[in-house]
Amino acid sequence: MSDLPQFVMTDRDYAILRGIAMARPSGERGYFDLLRHKLVQADIVESDQIDPGVVTMNSQVRYRVGDGRWLEHKLVLGAAREIIGQTVSLRSLYGLALLGMRDEQEFTYDAELGPVTVSSVLYQPEADAEIVDYGRARMWRGQ
Repeated sequence: MSDLPQFVMTDRDYAILRGIAMARPSGERGYFDLLRHKLVQADIVESDQIDPGVVTMNSQVRYRVGDGRWLEHKLVLGAAREIIGQTVSLRSLYGLALLGMRDEQEFTYDAELGPVTVSSVLYQPEADAEIVDYGRARMWRGQ
């Protein structure tokens, strides 16, 4: 058994999840339980320290749910940023399950739906960005 944490996420992504939790989300059955699980189980790292094989916000990821077909979607924050067939929202069970997962990782959060399996992270903003450090504030500048 690997001694790696089940989920790894950036401090920024963790803060987004905490904000959602503080707003007491309602919605899909099991969403709040999964959110709480993610907040407790995640290993938090700074954005410039995240492995490029970890799903972060705005990552393009290849995954599947249960025995379904492989999908490729960009993980986005909410419905306002969703594009049908191209994105998956963090405010959905699937999107929340993906955040913090690694290449070739499987995670079962609902036995009825089967496991969520990440094949690969095709694009991760943190891996494709250059960090510009201005004292305490950090900004991203694409390469």
